[in-house]
Amino acid sequence: MEYSNAKIAIQLMNLGDNGPRISKKLKESCYVNDRKPRRGIFMDDSKRKIGRNALHNRLQCMKKVSFDWIGGIDKHALRVKLKKTFKPS
Repeated sequence: MEYSNAKIAIQLMNLGDNGPRISKKLKESCYVNDRKPRRGIFMDDSKRKIGRNALHNRLQCMKKVSFDWIGGIDKHALRVKLKKTFKPS
């Protein structure tokens, strides 16, 4: 589940301004630190338990992602790097 959530979030974030409304919501909840400008983490702003089901609140797994993805990444490279990150141990 973490793999698929991270893949969808990265692809939606890299669409630009032409993407659907959910990509705008993701961009609003993304925090980019100055020390790692090409990586982002997402803040959980849910007030109740049901709010955790929204995509932008399910992305706590993005803290595990240790490669640069903001600004674009090749689909094949994204798939390979996410599999290395979230492979079952």
